Amino acid sequence: MKKKESWMKRFFQTRILGGVMGGLLLLYFLAATMGGLNDPQQFLIMYVDSYLFWCLLIMTGLLLYLGRMEKTFFGAWKLVFSKRQGVSRMELQKAVNALGYAEKAILFSQMILTLVGLIDIFYHLDNVVTAGPAIAVVCTGILYMVIFRLILFPVKARLEQRLVTYMEEPEDEEKEREEADGQRLYFGLRALGLTDRETEVARLVSAGMRNEEIGRELYISTATVKKHMTHILEKMQCRDREALTERIRKM
Repeated sequence: MKKKESWMKRFFQTRILGGVMGGLLLLYFLAATMGGLNDPQQFLIMYVDSYLFWCLLIMTGLLLYLGRMEKTFFGAWKLVFSKRQGVSRMELQKAVNALGYAEKAILFSQMILTLVGLIDIFYHLDNVVTAGPAIAVVCTGILYMVIFRLILFPVKARLEQRLVTYMEEPEDEEKEREEADGQRLYFGLRALGLTDRETEVARLVSAGMRNEEIGRELYISTATVKKHMTHILEKMQCRDREALTERIRKM
């Protein structure tokens, strides 16, 4: 019972709940101002266009997939809503970059949809009845783009705050020494021909983590971790994990 009360207390104190409640309150005032409460059906017709919404969402998702950013993008959301400690600076930077890429993907997707709408408007300039709704559809698409980017804005801001905190100079000498050791290990492994991802995997292996734990830490599958391990052992000329761990600790 105590755990339940503690969970509910944390939930009602979170900023996410405040943001959702504030957003709903804003929507209520917008609907009241624009007459949506008196005629909700007309309000939905004016401001809700599922075709544009899904087109924008699918095009953005496709661009994330083509850029191989989809896993990092969802990992960024997981980082924001979790209290996981020990997140590396590289992981935070990749998460911020993925959100920035998503913002650009939303912008370019909406540019395409806007251009399609404008072309339709230009072809029907002589028909006032058709041009009016076409302009409204274009504006609705732009509204969706702004809403999507507003949703990403606080998520990116929180990750950037964590990144800045991570990059601040540590006050404690021990933390400063640990950071220097981590940088020396990173550049040492990179000098041996390991990629960024292989370097992260090797570092976690030396910390005693299993393949499943490494996969969860880096948001990759266990099969991918095993593939990285094969390349790492070949490049570092080690016969097994124990030999790899011993060599890394001597670096």
